[in-house]
Amino acid sequence: MFCTPTMLWEQFLCIGLGCVALAFGIVIELAPNVVVVPGEGVVRAIAKVSGVRVGTVKAVFDITLIIIAAVLSLIFFHGLRGVGIGTVISAVLVGPIINIVNRVFTFQHRIQALALSRDGR
Repeated sequence: MFCTPTMLWEQFLCIGLGCVALAFGIVIELAPNVVVVPGEGVVRAIAKVSGVRVGTVKAVFDITLIIIAAVLSLIFFHGLRGVGIGTVISAVLVGPIINIVNRVFTFQHRIQALALSRDGR
């Protein structure tokens, strides 16, 4: 493996870079306003109906999923499994990074202009 962080700062750097890459990917995925994966589709639909920014809805949605996963893990496994610090950091950071990308960059508007349909059909 080309990247196997062993020190704590390396691990945090990797999760931070991963969150930035994921946020950019989500912005690119949502920009053309076409069919997306279900998780991002729910986030986009809630954001559109509520008028709340996509990144904010994404953060709340992801944190809600983590809480559900943690509760179910405690119920069924009598301990916390599958929810680590990286999961929590990602849930908290990706949404705000999406908001920053949408506010600072304009490339998503050019991607949207390339879409075949402007109304999402």
